[in-house]
Amino acid sequence: MKTTTLQLVKSVIILLVLILSEVTNAQNSTPLNNLPPYMTVLLDWGQRPEWSNDGKWIYFLPKAFSDVFRIDVATGKIEPVTIHYFHEGYNRVLSLANGDLLLAGPDNFDSSDPWKSRHRLHLSVLKKPFNKPSIPLDAYCDEGPAVSKTDNRIAWTLPGQREIKMGELVYKNKEVTLVNEKTILSFDQKNIPTSHRLETQDFYPGENKLIFTYYYGTDEEPFYFADPYTLDLETGEMEKLTNTKDIYNEAEGVAPDGSFLLVESDRHTEQQKWLVDIYLLRLNGTKQMERLCDWTKYPGYRSDNPVVSPNGKTIAIQCGFMTGSGQGRGIVLLNLEKYQQSK
Repeated sequence: MKTTTLQLVKSVIILLVLILSEVTNAQNSTPLNNLPPYMTVLLDWGQRPEWSNDGKWIYFLPKAFSDVFRIDVATGKIEPVTIHYFHEGYNRVLSLANGDLLLAGPDNFDSSDPWKSRHRLHLSVLKKPFNKPSIPLDAYCDEGPAVSKTDNRIAWTLPGQREIKMGELVYKNKEVTLVNEKTILSFDQKNIPTSHRLETQDFYPGENKLIFTYYYGTDEEPFYFADPYTLDLETGEMEKLTNTKDIYNEAEGVAPDGSFLLVESDRHTEQQKWLVDIYLLRLNGTKQMERLCDWTKYPGYRSDNPVVSPNGKTIAIQCGFMTGSGQGRGIVLLNLEKYQQSK
């Protein structure tokens, strides 16, 4: 009898140890620890990836309101880009058509209240070879701007996220200025409800269109739902790219040949929680979407801020946090050819 009781106690203890071990492993598990064979970790830190035009480098930020760095995709070598001059920190970095960088950061950063300046970022241009301070432009944006990969056009959402402007960068006497500025979309002028918002994303490759995100929800929370749209820059016509309603579908990086758009979406889960993962949206008229990541199964994580390489073969994805919109730690590369072979 004593032997049987002792064996039972041992079995219970072993079972409890196994359960505790599984719980501990689940708590310590992150998307970076459990990637499929078509994904690799480029960095286990860093956020907001952006490809260089030749595909050699990925620019990134260690955190919001910080310096810009870049990593050689082939060798893993990391170089600082903006530490040679003083500034208030940057939130965005984008590669211009000529290889210069468009930066977005606040005029004044208050560490005691870091997010108050997030929606009013001063645009500036950092010229190659990145050995001098950036040149400020007479423009302020809310969230991320858009850059053309074929000419000097940029587009940006004005603070308040109700209007989008477009302009051209002109280089003269070592200076860079914005010319031909114009408002290309105004929700106020269209009498769209005041709770609705805008965010620029990309110029549509090969067409005179701009890709942007249209947000809507409630007066208290305008960002519950979102859809990617295109704006015809000649006619002003808007076209919705998805066929869903009351889903969060935020436009992200577009393929260089215009064949697909990456989207942050919560269509797989409970809405109004921003449990987004990356989807691939075909731009062939079918509006077909396929899920590329399932990182929201890890508590506190999601996949976001994806960008496509210039050759269209690789996607850089941020390992995103649920706390802090757009924030994350870690950059993963997804090989599209290997992904297609795995299906």
